[in-house]
Amino acid sequence: MTELRDVVARLERVEAELALHRLADNYCVAADHRDPDLWREVWTPDAVWDTGPDHVFTGIDAICAAVREQWRAFPVMRHGTVGHVVDLTGLAEGVATGRSDVIFHVNFDDGTWSTGVGTYLDEYRHHDGRWRIARRTVSGARELGPLHDRERTAES
Repeated sequence: MTELRDVVARLERVEAELALHRLADNYCVAADHRDPDLWREVWTPDAVWDTGPDHVFTGIDAICAAVREQWRAFPVMRHGTVGHVVDLTGLAEGVATGRSDVIFHVNFDDGTWSTGVGTYLDEYRHHDGRWRIARRTVSGARELGPLHDRERTAES
């Protein structure tokens, strides 16, 4: 019987880790493809999205309003998370933490692009039968500078 319990525990850990990796992907997909329903599903109702000292959004309504403002400011955004590592120490309590690096590209109204990097420090919570972000803190975000549009440069 102990062997079966061990297999069940291992399976629960594998399922949780896969779900958390999917959650990180869903965050990027929802933001980049402007999917407000998926965006809402990524977060717990009381989540905190800390994108910088003067930009801390608490609660799902504030977080949704903040991403709508980003969508207005940037006609196109693309995020990619890499090196996503999760810690399932609190799995039995329905909590976990994670860390991933992000590479992002944003397009401005004038057609120019910029790219940047940062790190996401996450707290996850199992809520309503699925894993969600309870807190995401953006750390070390840096804009690397504008990207030049080759077609635009060639036309100039």
